[in-house]
Amino acid sequence: MKKKFIIVFLFISFILSACAAQPAETGSVEAAPTHNMASLFPEVEPIYEKYEQDGVQVEFTVKAEDPFLGNTEIAKGAYATVRFRVTDIASGNPLTDARPAAWMDLLAANSSPKDDKACQDQINGYLKGQISNRPLVDLNSFFILAMNSGNTISVIDPLIQVGGITQLYTNLLLESPAQDWVASADGASLYISLPEVGKVAIADLQSFRVTDRIPSGDVPVRLALQPNGQSLWIGNDSKQDRDSGVTVLDTKTHQIVSSLTLGRGHHELAFTPDGKYILVTSETDAEVDLIDTENYKVVESSQTGKLPVAVVVSADGKRAFIANGGEGTVDVFSLPDLALQTSLKVDPGLTGMSLTPDGRWAFVLNPNRNRVYLIDTASAELRQTLEIGGAPDQVAFGKETVYIRPLNGKSLFSFALADLESGKTPELIEIPYAERAPGESAEYAIANSVATLPDEGAVLIANSADNMIYYLIEGTLSPAGSYKDTATQPRAVTFVDRSLKQEAPGIYSGKVLIPSGGAYQVALLLDTPKLVHCFDFTAKPGDAEVSAQAEITIEPVAPPAQVKSGEQFSMKFLVTDLKLNQPLDGLEDFVISVNQIGGNWSQRYLAKSVGEGVYEVLLTIPQSGTFSVLLSVSSRNFGLDAMPPLGLQVTD
Repeated sequence: MKKKFIIVFLFISFILSACAAQPAETGSVEAAPTHNMASLFPEVEPIYEKYEQDGVQVEFTVKAEDPFLGNTEIAKGAYATVRFRVTDIASGNPLTDARPAAWMDLLAANSSPKDDKACQDQINGYLKGQISNRPLVDLNSFFILAMNSGNTISVIDPLIQVGGITQLYTNLLLESPAQDWVASADGASLYISLPEVGKVAIADLQSFRVTDRIPSGDVPVRLALQPNGQSLWIGNDSKQDRDSGVTVLDTKTHQIVSSLTLGRGHHELAFTPDGKYILVTSETDAEVDLIDTENYKVVESSQTGKLPVAVVVSADGKRAFIANGGEGTVDVFSLPDLALQTSLKVDPGLTGMSLTPDGRWAFVLNPNRNRVYLIDTASAELRQTLEIGGAPDQVAFGKETVYIRPLNGKSLFSFALADLESGKTPELIEIPYAERAPGESAEYAIANSVATLPDEGAVLIANSADNMIYYLIEGTLSPAGSYKDTATQPRAVTFVDRSLKQEAPGIYSGKVLIPSGGAYQVALLLDTPKLVHCFDFTAKPGDAEVSAQAEITIEPVAPPAQVKSGEQFSMKFLVTDLKLNQPLDGLEDFVISVNQIGGNWSQRYLAKSVGEGVYEVLLTIPQSGTFSVLLSVSSRNFGLDAMPPLGLQVTD
C-alpha cells in the first residue's frame, strides 16, 4: 500500500512508539522451515531467512533478476527483487493487510547482525527524515519528477530536506527541453521526448541517471508504450512531409525497428487494449491510421474532422473516439475496420480527451467554451455537458474523484466518479490551490501537469506560473503540501513509486538496484501486526564496468575572493578519483546548485571539464546576499549531501 508522503512518517513513528512501549518479544530464526516461500517461488535465489513472533511468520528472500536477460547473480549494479511472505502461523493463511515498511543498508565492516532492539533503533533513525540518516535503499518512498522549463527534470524527495535548503534529490540533465514522457510498466525506465534534438532520452529510475539517448526521427513529441512493454511508439511532428509519422523503438535493444511516413501535423497515439493495433492521428491532414504493431503496417486509414487533437479506445477495444478541435465533433469509429459509426456534435475549440481508469467515460475538454463533455463509451452517446469557468484544460482521476484544472483559474474542480453512473448532474466542488493561474505562464509541455497517485487517489499539480508543485489528498479541500523551486518552472509532473507491493496474497515485494557489494541488512517494520526485525543477505562486488565508478572528492580551486551582484564570475573545482588517486575528466553530470540563504533565489548549473580534473562553471548572481553552494555528480554516487555546503558572499 502506498503511503501518503505527508503523514506516513508520523504514522510509522506512532507504531514504533507502541512497539517500544512493550517488552521485546523473543524471535526465532530458522534455516529450513517446512512452510516457506521457496516452495511457492522455487526459482528464488538461495538467500533465505524466516522469523516468527506473536504467531506471525515472516519469510524473506532476494531474487536476482534482469528485466531482459533473466536471473543473474546478486551483485553490485544488478537488479533484484526483495520479497516478504507474511503468514498467520495458526491458520497458515496469508496476512493481506500487513502494510510492511522496509529499508536496505550495508552493514558496517566487522559488525554483527542487529538484534531486534538495535534494528528498531536503526529504523527510528530512518524515520527522522534527515539526509544523514538515509539508507542506501528505501523501500517505502516515492519521488516526484518535475519536467522543467529548461533542459532538466527535477527528482524531488518530498520527505527529505537536503541541508535544510531544498527537497531536490537530484537532476536528470537533458540535451534540450522535454515535451513528453512515459515510464515502463515495472517502473525501471523513463522515456523522454526531446524534439529540438530529434532524440528520446532513456533514464534509469533506480539510479536516476540518463543512460541512453536515441535518435528517433525528426521532431519526436508524443510517446506511447505498447501494452507488452516491448516497443515505444514515437510521434514525429516534422514539417517535412517525408519525415512526418511514427518511429518505433525496441525497448530491449534500444534500436529503431521501424519508421512509417503518415500524414502531416501533430500525431496523437492510442493502442487497442490487446496492443495488436495502434491508432495514429495526423492533425494537419485530418486523418487517422490503424497500424498493425506486429508487422508495422498500416491496415486501415480514414479521414476525420478538422484538427484531430485526441484519440482514445474503449475498454473492449471495439470503438475509437477522435476529438476534432476545428469542427467541434467527436468521431466514433468501429474497430478494427476503422469505419465511421457516428459523429457527436459538440462545440469547436476542443483540445484534449481522457478516459476514466475503467474506460467507461470519455472526458472531452473545451477550454475555449469553458465546457467539458462526458461521453459514454459503451453507448457512444454524449451524456452531459459541464460548464466550468477558467478554460478547463486538464483532467485527472483519483480512486473516487474526478479533478478538472482550469488554465485560467486558481482552483481545481472535482466531483465523485459515482455521480457518472447515477446519471445525475455531478456536483462540482471548487478547491483553491494556486497563488497564480497556470495560464499566466508561457511555459508549456504536452505531458500532463496533473498526476494522480493511483493507490491513494492523491493529486500532484505542477504550476509553472508560481513555480510550485502542489499535493492534494483525495477528499480534502486544500493542498496538504507543496514543493517550490524558484530556479525552474515545472511544466509537467509524474512520480516514481518505490514502495513495497502485494504481488500475491501475503507476499510483498519491491525491485531494487544493488548499489554496492557487501553484507546487507534489510530492516522490516510491520504495521499490523506490530513487528520489527532485520534480515541479512550478501551481494557480490560488481563487474569491472560497475566497479570503475569509484568514489570521488571535489575541492574548490582558487575560490573567488569577491563576487559582485550582476557580474559574471568563474568557479573551478578539482575532481579526484579516490581509487585511482588521480584527476578525473569526462564527467557530464557535475551539477552546481546555488541557493540564497534566507532569500528566494536559486539556480543550477552544469560544470564543464577544462582538463586535468578541473571543472569550471560561469555564473551570474543578480542580487546580493549569502549563498550556499551544493555539488553533485550522480554517476559517481556523489550526492548533494556528500560534502558540506560552500559559502558564497555576494555584494552590490
